[in-house]
Amino acid sequence: MKRPTRVLILGGGYAAISAARMFRKGILSGELDVTVVSRENYHVFHGFVSEMITGRIAPGQILSPARRIFAPAQVHVGEIEAIDLDARKVVTSRHLDGRQYELEFDHAILCLGTIDNVGMYPGLAEHAFKLKTYDDCFRLKNHILTMFELANIEPDPEERRRLLTFFVAGGGYAGTEVAGELADYIRLLTKREYRSIKREECRVVLVHPGPTILPELFGGKGASGYGDGHPKLVQYAVRHMDRLGVEMMTDTRVVWATPNEVGLSNGSRVPARTIVSAVGTRPGPLIDSLPIVKDDRGKVVTDAHMQLPGYPNIWAAGDCASIPHPLGGTCPPVGIYALKEGAHVARNILRAAENKPPLPFAYRGLGQAVSIGRRTAVGEMKGIEFKGLPCWLLWRAMLLYNIPTWDRKLRLIADWLIWPLVGRDIVEMSVADADDYEISHHVFQPGEVILSEGEIGKHIHLITSGQVEQYRREADSERRIGTLAQGDYFGYTQRNRKMTESVRAITEVCTVSIRNDQAHRLKKALSSLHEVAIADMK
Repeated sequence: MKRPTRVLILGGGYAAISAARMFRKGILSGELDVTVVSRENYHVFHGFVSEMITGRIAPGQILSPARRIFAPAQVHVGEIEAIDLDARKVVTSRHLDGRQYELEFDHAILCLGTIDNVGMYPGLAEHAFKLKTYDDCFRLKNHILTMFELANIEPDPEERRRLLTFFVAGGGYAGTEVAGELADYIRLLTKREYRSIKREECRVVLVHPGPTILPELFGGKGASGYGDGHPKLVQYAVRHMDRLGVEMMTDTRVVWATPNEVGLSNGSRVPARTIVSAVGTRPGPLIDSLPIVKDDRGKVVTDAHMQLPGYPNIWAAGDCASIPHPLGGTCPPVGIYALKEGAHVARNILRAAENKPPLPFAYRGLGQAVSIGRRTAVGEMKGIEFKGLPCWLLWRAMLLYNIPTWDRKLRLIADWLIWPLVGRDIVEMSVADADDYEISHHVFQPGEVILSEGEIGKHIHLITSGQVEQYRREADSERRIGTLAQGDYFGYTQRNRKMTESVRAITEVCTVSIRNDQAHRLKKALSSLHEVAIADMK
């Protein structure tokens, strides 16, 4: 009896969904043995992330269970540790304790997606909210509400302003959509739930390094492959977002970020406690480790059939892949393309099993659109432009159509019908465990005051690089007490005692912080570990 063809789909994104659907008949007939390897047991539908962040829909509505959307394929939940292309093996590990497993394949599809490019500027990794993972989006949703709760009781106008400033870096589709929805959300919050906070006190700042926001829509063929750009749609979006109160800065880059403010390339600083990063992505370290051809962005280069040069049994699709577009250039990293790419790869693998030659990828695209807040969107379909409420309804319907499971479609429709009657979800659902150590990394810029005299010392900072100075205020002057450098620490006080000096960065400073009340427990644990290490050396 002939052994079924073993196919591994590495990743659980959009491309994996459409590939698994194409394989369904072959799996049921016993001709294929398909396994989807995913880090989580769910799929995140990013098209509605901004609506989840702003409380229009419940957090779980953008998640679909992997075992339903990939059935009847097998689902292997674990971390991919290594891929041996020549031996046709993949090593995974489970999250519980790192125990490893080995999977063999005849064909493998790389659908590994991308990760946030946290090296774009100092402080991004430590202080910005990213939009790639569900965990980051969920934390951002809760953080926004926390800022309003803190601002509601804050008497200091400067700190209140900082708490109510929401900074978005990157004016592409994701950043523009978040900024527009957030501005509309703030309007509703200040009108209904937080009436002591005025809308004028709140800022939504959108910064983009290029000459215009939505560059994919402004010029070129964009995601759809039709037309020569749509500058009028972008101009409409700019006017609408300006009416919502979004402050837009173009030709401006983020230079650095700290817990307190953002530094810009034009020399200005924006005090903010909330920084949302939508500045770009890159393939993860797993792609970097593979001995394959990559483009200048680090993506996997494929031929027109979506095969890897030199590896006829290895295929790639989705954001991690650089796939030739039928009209020239490469396919854009958007969901609709990933769905089409996954289905095409599966079709070619089925053809290979029948000894038929693969077919080139020929999908040109359908359209592109972006929601810009307050039931308004701009977009185009095969070059025909749409805007306003009709575009918003059409775009929503298209996104809803691509939700993988019927139960999530129905839940989304229910949320959309209910929230206008009962209001947005404003529950701050933090799930932090008080028994866990709260260890955080920070980056501070020269001249920035890290701790001020008279504050309650809640965190100890261990300096990992850079220098700080300690000083006290005396009348109209400052008296320098000393300097601290790598390996030194500051911020320690006895329980609920106030700081007796201020601390200011001399150079760019990186620190690791832990809560004061946890420091003794951590010190005891490290002391025991140190004793064990010494005993092993004897």
